[in-house]
Amino acid sequence: MAHFDKHSTSIKALIDVSEAIMNAMEQHGIDPETVSNRNEFTVLIHFLKSIIDGELNIPNELTERIRDVAFQSDLDQRMNKKLN
Repeated sequence: MAHFDKHSTSIKALIDVSEAIMNAMEQHGIDPETVSNRNEFTVLIHFLKSIIDGELNIPNELTERIRDVAFQSDLDQRMNKKLN
């Protein structure tokens, strides 16, 4: 049951964050309805969910992939600095 509680918490947090983003956009003259229908917004929401899940220790495949890519990118940067 705790697993579902965590998901409930993460989904509520995601909703709050998404609403805050949409409100900020609207204050700056951006139509939130138009933005919410774009594929990029869907990707943004998935990234936000992965961040929230990571903070709550909820397994999320996207979070793991992002961490792996970030680790690899950091490693690549360090290796490039050493070679230069």
